Amino acid sequence: MFLSRLVIVILLLLVFFSSAYDIAELNYAESESPIGKALVAFSLPRNWERLFKEDVVQPGVIGSLDGIRVFSTLWVVMTHKILYYAQEPWINKLQLVDALASLIKMPLINTLLNVDTFLLISGLLKAYHYLRDLENKRFNFISCYTRRYLRLTPAYMVVLGFYATLLVRLSSGPGWNKFVEQPTDACKTNWFYNLIYLNNYLDNGNQCMVQTWYLAMDFQLCLLAPLIVYPLWRWPNVGKFIFISVTLLSVSIPFITIYCARAVPSYVLGASDSSIQWYMQNIYFITHQRASPYIIGLALGYIFYRMNTTKVKLTKVTVAAGWALSMAVLYAVVFGSFDIFQYGHEYDPMESAIYGALHRPAWALAVAWIIFACNCGYGGWITTFLSARAFQPLSKLSYSIFLTHYIVLMVNTGRMRTAVYVDEYTLVHQYLGDIFLVFGVSMILYLFVEAPLFELAKLCFGKKKGGNKPSAIKIELDTVHVAKTDSQLTRLASAVEKP
Repeated sequence: MFLSRLVIVILLLLVFFSSAYDIAELNYAESESPIGKALVAFSLPRNWERLFKEDVVQPGVIGSLDGIRVFSTLWVVMTHKILYYAQEPWINKLQLVDALASLIKMPLINTLLNVDTFLLISGLLKAYHYLRDLENKRFNFISCYTRRYLRLTPAYMVVLGFYATLLVRLSSGPGWNKFVEQPTDACKTNWFYNLIYLNNYLDNGNQCMVQTWYLAMDFQLCLLAPLIVYPLWRWPNVGKFIFISVTLLSVSIPFITIYCARAVPSYVLGASDSSIQWYMQNIYFITHQRASPYIIGLALGYIFYRMNTTKVKLTKVTVAAGWALSMAVLYAVVFGSFDIFQYGHEYDPMESAIYGALHRPAWALAVAWIIFACNCGYGGWITTFLSARAFQPLSKLSYSIFLTHYIVLMVNTGRMRTAVYVDEYTLVHQYLGDIFLVFGVSMILYLFVEAPLFELAKLCFGKKKGGNKPSAIKIELDTVHVAKTDSQLTRLASAVEKP
């Protein structure tokens, strides 16, 4: 407890003195030197400006990733809101059964696909970054993963420490033990698994910060990605064979697991608690069961790398067919499983195995087309909308939102003292309120921890002489979700990356 309070005091002092120095510093040249940048890294005015500064999207940059990332982040929060919502005391609990019987509500029921979008984007950006480094002969495995670890871990550690110490003191209620104290105890016991990014495998039924299974999976896939990317770059034919083999393996493993274990194919609300728990611990959290969207992202990154200097020309028929097929696949993945999610649905192991193995790569392929079409000039108004500058601040906040949103949901559910009447209006009303609080909490984490430590990491791994070739693609600096524009990358080409 003393240590957590000491960390908070130190952060506040760093922000105060850094902000004071930044405001008082009149010599801009000095503030742009390495020492000057270190002194103003915790400056609140400067980090606020970075957050809301509109970055000019240059030609060739995948600006649509900002919009995709923001909507996926909001969907992630909605997913976890619904999972907590379903555990709250309701006066009309049968409303949940009625909701399952409504086809239009499937995006709120079959809602665990959003993470596959992030895995796809992460694979795309990681493959492109690796290939560019290999081309420029500056890929260094140890340095790359040291930067990545330092980029992800500091803000992660701060939130983890808050979970283990101060979170339990925020409030109280009938459900406080289940929703807050037990997760706190898990952090006190298993925090080390999180810091070595193995929490999705080790004691994954008692995870600290349960949503961070994604960080562990993404980090593990990042370590394995060179085994696919390097052969594609060095020996294209061999690399393509390895890619196809790994892709087939990533689909076969969940198919065999679900069929042999007679497991549910997703988080099926109508299934028993034991079935859902087995699925989460043995399939959903497990990297080798969920790798297919990331592998598809690696392929898309390789395609973008190969067409870096080539203008892609598609016929109108091809573009129309691509968009139609993409929308059809997205619809089929979300709504096609309607019967599987119903109470009383007769279990069919083959049906579950096929859907469980194919729905994630199918979703990833459909989203990959959207990214491809938008980047190649075939997205029309969709590209314009997803690339809107208004999405940029929220995109930069997405990692902090990912780390902090569970706190708001846990506290809200744990402190409830009476049963409530639930309907669609109540859900929307609570969700909007939760989003407002999540944005506030995540902004504090970003301004006081994430952005300052990101700047310090960039100083530790600064740009070397010779620089990098300009990139015609947006490189993501924060896998879960913090990204910078291509113009920034030209100035900060060796900045620390994340998925």
